Amino acid sequence: MKAVLVVGVAVFALVGCSASEVVPEVASLSSGVERAPVQGGAAGEEERPRERLDMSAEDLDALWRPHQECVAERSGVPVGGSGGSGSGDEMRAATPEEVRADEAAQAACLDRQPLPPWEKDPANPEAHDFAVRVVDCLRGKGIKYVEVAVDETWGGPVISLGGEHNDSASISAGLEHMGSCETEASKK
Repeated sequence: MKAVLVVGVAVFALVGCSASEVVPEVASLSSGVERAPVQGGAAGEEERPRERLDMSAEDLDALWRPHQECVAERSGVPVGGSGGSGSGDEMRAATPEEVRADEAAQAACLDRQPLPPWEKDPANPEAHDFAVRVVDCLRGKGIKYVEVAVDETWGGPVISLGGEHNDSASISAGLEHMGSCETEASKK
């Protein structure tokens, strides 16, 4: 189940970054970034940006850029850097000091870290229902091994593909149809 959950988290994260269908009646990033209050923040604090299901890869890159630059400035790892040293086969694990620096930078830049789309946000009481509708849609498209799971790290629902045996056909087809099923599920 742990491997399935990890795949589910990765799928949910990847889908948020790779949705290719754009719903025409939804405003694009160029018309304004949706902002959400900083969770646990005091009144008057700057609001955090929020991803949308219909965002292109370019829109997501632009939305995440301020957070990445903030982390890079505080941690010393360039934007797009790996946190390790070297390249390719020469990659090494980050040292404990580098890990602590990154954790401190992440905490300091939290106000710039985009929130997930509201449909996937653990703070949304209807997020689980949205995930169930996505799973129903995927099953309707013939995906055999797909279910809603709860990510233990952040407490939100995730779509888990592949079942306990990581069925590659379910994973591939699920990834292919995830964007359209999310769009369909968001209309209900």
